[in-house]
Amino acid sequence: MEIILQIYEIIFNFALKLIFIMRKLLLAIGCCLWAVAISAQTIRDEIGRNTRYSAGIYMTYPGPIQQKLTPPPEGMKPFYISHYGRHGSRYQSRQKIYDAPYSILEAADRIHVLTPLGRDVLKRLDVIRRDAADRWGELTSVGAMQQRQIITRMVSRFPEVFDKECTVDARSTTMTRSLLSMENALVQLSALKPDVKIHHNATARDMPFLNQQDEDLFLLSEDSVTRAIYDAYVHKTVHPERLVASLIKDENFVRNHVDVYDFNNSLFRIASSIQNTDLSQQLTLYDLFTDNEIFDNWRVGNARWYITHGGFSLNGGGQPYSQRNLLRKIIEEADSCIRQPGSNVHLRYGHATVIMPLVCLLELNDYGLSTNDLYELERKQWADFRIFPMAANVQFVFYRRQPDDSDVLFKVLLNENEATLPLKSNMEPYYRWSDFKAYFLKKLEAYGGKRNEK
Repeated sequence: MEIILQIYEIIFNFALKLIFIMRKLLLAIGCCLWAVAISAQTIRDEIGRNTRYSAGIYMTYPGPIQQKLTPPPEGMKPFYISHYGRHGSRYQSRQKIYDAPYSILEAADRIHVLTPLGRDVLKRLDVIRRDAADRWGELTSVGAMQQRQIITRMVSRFPEVFDKECTVDARSTTMTRSLLSMENALVQLSALKPDVKIHHNATARDMPFLNQQDEDLFLLSEDSVTRAIYDAYVHKTVHPERLVASLIKDENFVRNHVDVYDFNNSLFRIASSIQNTDLSQQLTLYDLFTDNEIFDNWRVGNARWYITHGGFSLNGGGQPYSQRNLLRKIIEEADSCIRQPGSNVHLRYGHATVIMPLVCLLELNDYGLSTNDLYELERKQWADFRIFPMAANVQFVFYRRQPDDSDVLFKVLLNENEATLPLKSNMEPYYRWSDFKAYFLKKLEAYGGKRNEK
């Protein structure tokens, strides 16, 4: 009888444990499903809460979301930072972007077919054009401030790196907006750390890694098949008729003189860019669009950047490799600084067309996504404004215990927030530098073999 009771007790305890495990499993499954359901709405919710996110690459730099960084393993101290940053906020790079919608509304006004809202928008566009005149692509005061703030936080977060023996090597592309972004950061750094030794330059010699251009990949991104797919996506997603009708009341004028998709796109780009200028507190164009139109305009812009610089599989998925020279440079310079006893910083300043494919090449936060389905971007949380707003930056921060320490760790910050890499680590967000090199050198070599490159 006692044996039977013991057996019952064992069975009862096992059943209790099984019930407990099943409850935890069901709870975990429920949480996962809830998380998936919530995450599916995250991008729309973010843009709904803050319209400026819809600007994508024209969004002003938001600053770090993560205020407190994960402490390094005990005894590890930062000694080297490797950085690539996009220039700060700027004006639109071409006068045509400002002139195109203005010219259409001006022509409509001459024959008295503008609505009252259309006449008001014409006046607003005139103010915006005058503010941007002869400043095409130039850094704004907002962009200059962004760079000063980023370097200030870098010094504050990693003071051990910026000691009296620190050497800073800063490089910029030859574009004025990048050069001024670098200079604003360095002036601020000199004020904060006057003993730091700074070397800086902006020369065509550095362009092969600061702003690598790959004509073959560019042609693949813009081939006729890819363009047809994108155009079909735009026409299915964006519906500009309501917007145009709210500004121009003559349907014949619209039919004969207005490409409604181009008009909508130009107007939305201008609306998105205002936040980067001193006019941001004075006027807006976002009020012309409904919430759905704002989101849909973001979607097509996001898809466009994914096709041309991300892992879009229908054009080969190789666009991120356009920045293979920069990645090799990052690895080479890191190896050199690891061998040195002191602290060092590499600051590099360039463009969106570099930092975006670099992030995808590094597969940061799963942005190396490869798909042929543009609708999957939202489901996978692939959002351009999270990758490369104005002043976007990637920072590699290296740690060791002693100068001769062979076990070097590092972490990557994307826009000053800790990011994940496609590497195994029991110390995330920290990774072993040796693991990073092995993974990405192999990846680069495999691609080079495909292209018969060395």
